Amino acid sequence: MTTVDLYPYLILVGSSILAAAAWLLHRVRVQTKLGQELIRSNEEVSFDLPDFLRRCWPILEAGDFTGLSWRLEWFGATISGEQGKLTEGVLYQHIEVQEISLDIRLFHRKRGWEQRYFSQVLAENFFLVARMDIWIKIGTVRGTFDQTAKMNVFLQHDMKNLLQLVSLASDQLLNRQPGQEEKILNSLQKSVPSIRDRAKHMLNSLVKSRNSQVKSTVILSEVINHHAALFEIEVHIHGDAEVSVSEEALHGIFENLLGNYAWRSRKEGSETLDLHVTITQHDMKVVIEIEDLNGEPCLWPERLFEPFWSERGASRGIGLYQSRQLATSQGGDLSAIAKSDAPLKFVLTLLAKV
Repeated sequence: MTTVDLYPYLILVGSSILAAAAWLLHRVRVQTKLGQELIRSNEEVSFDLPDFLRRCWPILEAGDFTGLSWRLEWFGATISGEQGKLTEGVLYQHIEVQEISLDIRLFHRKRGWEQRYFSQVLAENFFLVARMDIWIKIGTVRGTFDQTAKMNVFLQHDMKNLLQLVSLASDQLLNRQPGQEEKILNSLQKSVPSIRDRAKHMLNSLVKSRNSQVKSTVILSEVINHHAALFEIEVHIHGDAEVSVSEEALHGIFENLLGNYAWRSRKEGSETLDLHVTITQHDMKVVIEIEDLNGEPCLWPERLFEPFWSERGASRGIGLYQSRQLATSQGGDLSAIAKSDAPLKFVLTLLAKV
């Protein structure tokens, strides 16, 4: 066989190599584009993981995946999703950081080695974006709490200085010199004592957490009725129990829970509120269920215990998160039952009186 005879074969081999290279280059460009779309989609929802998980499936589907399922534990709330077909082939990833836990499963068909490679790259990009969102959220929450702690330190310092100055002015008022009575009395007699009392109250409120672990026996109905009266709402209480808990913590929990219902009542009209509290005891656990029978289903259950998120706007959204932390610190728990066709129900668990 001469060299001339080999030309057709060489041309065929060369063409095959060029076609394969072109196809691989095309696949690289497609996967790169899909990876960029994942990042862009994540940016559009401001790196918010629940929203990102709800909208990422079309991009993954374009990357030859057949299905997606995920389960997210988001600050005490659980949400999940499922799209496409759940086939035998699966790529699994578990990510857990503090109060956030995510399980992801990506499903695929049987594929050749090059398809496995490209889909694996897209899957790793997807997992990386999800992990990044978790760390961004944790970092944001941690940074906000750190900043709040610093502000509290400065505020306590300012309150101590204020109390010292006000006490000095009060002493001057009580030990006034002859001839200065009229001037001092007119300016300070009413204002200084009330300012001092208010400053003491603010300082005590800032440091009261030091005694938050001191437990006592508390009657639940008394605490609930107390806060219902403060917020001027009517509560129907079914059952009662005594719990072993820090009274400060228990007041903090119900102040936040009933405060939310009071705000909604004022927003929508008090006649719509039909708040029921059911108290039952099971061995050493007391379960308190709180539900507005006229309430609407919750549209964002995953946000309930997420710190610094609120439908009322920015700089809010710490109440329910704080309530859950308080319940946990007392050996209990605070969760929510959110169904699409029923009002939202809070479930508070506490330790019964020993």
